[in-house]
This record gives sequence, structure tokens and C-alpha cells, in this order.
Amino acid sequence: MFKTTNRFLSFGRPLLNQTVAPSSAVPRFHVKLAATQFTEPGANRRRERRLRRTEKRMKKQIIRDVNTLKQYEVKNVPLTVDPVLGDSKCTFIPRIMEKVDNQELTLAYGIDRAEFEKLLYAAEKIALENASNNEALRESVIETEENKKRAVLTILNLKNTNTPDRKKMAIKFAREEMQRDSGDTASPEVQAGILTVKIHYGMQQVKNMPKDKINIQNVRELVQHRQRLLKYLKKQDPKKYYYTIAKLGLTDDAVVREFNMSKQYMQDFKVWGDKVLVRETNSVAKKNQKIKDLKNRIAAYNDLAKRNYEILTGNK
Repeated sequence: MFKTTNRFLSFGRPLLNQTVAPSSAVPRFHVKLAATQFTEPGANRRRERRLRRTEKRMKKQIIRDVNTLKQYEVKNVPLTVDPVLGDSKCTFIPRIMEKVDNQELTLAYGIDRAEFEKLLYAAEKIALENASNNEALRESVIETEENKKRAVLTILNLKNTNTPDRKKMAIKFAREEMQRDSGDTASPEVQAGILTVKIHYGMQQVKNMPKDKINIQNVRELVQHRQRLLKYLKKQDPKKYYYTIAKLGLTDDAVVREFNMSKQYMQDFKVWGDKVLVRETNSVAKKNQKIKDLKNRIAAYNDLAKRNYEILTGNK
């Protein structure tokens, strides 16, 4: 019955006096229903005047309560996705990590698998040419080259590499996926993709080492840098901006809203599980209780309006 949506309205007039869509404001008819006072048959004029005054006061109270809740919800809209890691359903980072772990594409230390195979083939071809027509020697060369290949592949196995090397490979794949043209390394969307990879690697260390304040600060700066880049891209090319944030698993509010990677964020998005990092103070508890009471009052207004409507229409 009563709508308390998060639509932002101007401050020139009270929220309920504006001409807006029915779904975005509380209709006055419903306010009147909730405030309706029924008079008993044969009641005197004094009693009727008293009920009309009560009805008028109740209308004002309902409008005031609904507007207060609307203003609170406008200022406290929750983020739809994690502003640091983005949407958990986004496939950008898992796709990059899959490429990093795929030994058919790359080897440790950033060595390209295709180039590696070309190099081994050229070395084997030269060795076979030097072996002339001696069949036994040629078989020995083939066996030797095969052993060399296995040994080098063992050394270059991704399991033997470290996190910085894997991070470099992930950045390379992110750049290739986000670039506008071949060789593009400086466009905002490419930089945002690279920063997203760095943020994910940084957050892994944050989760594993909660007391590493320097790393937490570095991740915080990376997130702020990404926000600035995406805001710039939004001004320059909105179409590419929305394409980029969709690909990175972000939303517009995660970019444009002021955000601080504080303990409250760590607690809300459970970076370290269900650990309590920010305890609720008495003042915050009182404020939350007031909001809860306000919501309960508005729910009661809805129920009252529904009952009054049934009485007026005779559908009890």
C-alpha cells in the first residue's frame, strides 16, 4: 500500500506533493485511508470535530514518517556488488586464471609455448641435418632432443613458478583481452583490467595476512586508482565505460560512490569470514532501533489503511 522506494527527488517541495509515478511516491488517497477516523452513529459535533483533528494530525505524522524513511534509504543505499572484487559471478578473473594455468598456452617465467616449440623444432632440425644419413646417429639425436624437451618442460612447469611470475602472466592476458587494438596498453579500459588483476592478487594476500597493513594500503590505493580511471572513461565514452564495468564485474554505484576500504567493508563483505571487526556503539544501536521502529510504524499504517478500506467497501 505504502511505497518507500529509493528514488531520489528534489528538495524544492515535500516528497508527497510532487507529481511522480504512482510506484515512486505515497499516494494521498492511501494516506487518507490510514488516517481515517470513523464516527459512531449519533455522535455529537464536538466528537466529530475531535476526530477530524485527530485525522489531520495522523495524516501529517504518516507523511512525515514515510518521507523520513525515504530520505534515510536514499542516503544509505547498499552496494549491489563488492566494490573491490566485483560480482562473484563475473567470469573475467576466472578466465584469466584458467589461461595462466593452461600449459598449452604458456610456460613459467612468461615463456610462450608456441615459441618454445618452434625453438626446439629448429634445434632438432639442425641436429638431424648434421647427422647426415647415419640412421643410428639420427635416432640418437631424436632421443637426445626428446630428453632435452622433457627436462626443459619440467623446469618450466607452472608449478615451479612463483606468484609474481603468475601475476605478470595474468596482467598480460588481461591486457590482451581488454585492449582496443593490438599493442594498446594505455587506454582506460586496459588499465582498469590490469588494476583489477592486481587488486585480486593483493586481496589474496590481505586474506592470508590480515596484519599486513602496507599491503592493505596498497590495495586501497589500487581500488581508488581504478575508480578514477573508470570515472574518466565514463565522461569520455559512456558506452565503453558500461561495457568495461560489466566485463570486470562492477556496477556504476561501485565506481561513482565514495568508498573506503575500511574495517566496516572487511566485515560487511566477510573478507576474513564472520570475524567481528567493528562493534556496534550505543549511539549506532539507538539509531538502528529508531529506523526499525520507523519501519514498523509504516507497516502498521499499511495494515490500518487496508482495514479501513475493507470497512469502507464492506469487504470484511
